[in-house]
Amino acid sequence: MLTTRLQIQALADLMAGYPIKVSPKDFTPPWLHCLQALEAAQPGDDVGALERALAGLPNQNELLQTILGARPGHRLFIPSLAEIASDLQPIEWVWPGWIPRGLITVLGASQGSGKSFVATDLAYRIVNNKGYPDGAPIARPGANIIYVDAEMVPQILNQRAEHYGLDRSKLFVMLPELGEMIDLGQPRYQDRLAEMVALLTPELIIIDSLSSVHSGGQNNVEDVRSFMGYLVRLTSWAKCGLLLVHHIRKPSGGQQRMMNFDLGMEDLSGSGYITQQARVVLGLRVVQTGPEFDPNGPRELKVLKTNLGPYQDPLGFEFAPLEPAGVMLKWDTKAPKTYREPTQRDECKEWLEDFLKAHPEGVKVKEVIEAAKEEGLKQSMVYQARKELGAQIVNTDGHKSPANRWKWSELPVSGDFVEEDDEDE
Repeated sequence: MLTTRLQIQALADLMAGYPIKVSPKDFTPPWLHCLQALEAAQPGDDVGALERALAGLPNQNELLQTILGARPGHRLFIPSLAEIASDLQPIEWVWPGWIPRGLITVLGASQGSGKSFVATDLAYRIVNNKGYPDGAPIARPGANIIYVDAEMVPQILNQRAEHYGLDRSKLFVMLPELGEMIDLGQPRYQDRLAEMVALLTPELIIIDSLSSVHSGGQNNVEDVRSFMGYLVRLTSWAKCGLLLVHHIRKPSGGQQRMMNFDLGMEDLSGSGYITQQARVVLGLRVVQTGPEFDPNGPRELKVLKTNLGPYQDPLGFEFAPLEPAGVMLKWDTKAPKTYREPTQRDECKEWLEDFLKAHPEGVKVKEVIEAAKEEGLKQSMVYQARKELGAQIVNTDGHKSPANRWKWSELPVSGDFVEEDDEDE
């Protein structure tokens, strides 16, 4: 199939005497009629043949001039990767592995998960040169930050920044026109943000959140495409990071379920075009670490998607009080573990550990099995618990020896556990 441009090029080549490797089935009217006319034309009558082929069409003169204006022998330049490789710039990072420079990062978070605190914390770290939560250094210490938030009143942001000790002269906010809400779907607000970027050369733009600053809706593909296209162009031009905070869908199960589940890409609300345009997508959630759900409990921040390299290990944080007022985030390089209801196997492992710790000299295997049965624990489960506890339990003799005892080891010993027969000894 030939495009219109290639059909016109073939006609120009044919008129100039260049060999063409096409057939009539590759052409569509009116270019097909022009091809047939040129192939049947007498020498020197090419223009006349085209005029006759195009006769009667309302734009015949325009079509004729299009053919005559084409450059015979011209070929489109289609560069190979090898030809453009030297001009490709390496991926640069604001926060290595988490927020790329010149590209969009989406932060998906549930209501009440602390997304605005994370945004403020990142601003504080950049402005005050405190290093990123995983220990990575700040590339541009003291750089400006632009914060666009249509939900949070400036007084709250000012209060949080003050509690943090953030240099507020480096933190810039967009204010709406009187009686309006910020709408980055509108050209005049897009222009205002572009002007702020041009004058401030920020290290990071924070937009909190997509639904609050875009009136076009999250599910309208055309509106989303237009809005995300604007952000892509802006970020690429500015060579800064852009963190777009985005809400997740409300899952069934109420508030507890909404705040305590393992986030995935499918949980982000709105059109899939939002995450398609993001090179990195982050997820933020509250983690239930005990039998009772605590909405003020620890959080997990993890990479849900990246097109730019390996996935980073998830991070965790808790809210730590500040003096005299406010809170700040206390980060951990390891994410908190999600609580799960203990199983009978868990109870068996706990019993076996406590039982052996109560007998530091060790206990013969038969006696362990008999004691377990008195607790309602099956022999097979005891052996499975022994296997899972591994090197925490050592054999005083060969595991086949009648004198062998199971003995608790406070410090794991080296070497692999040798599986024992699931039978009384």
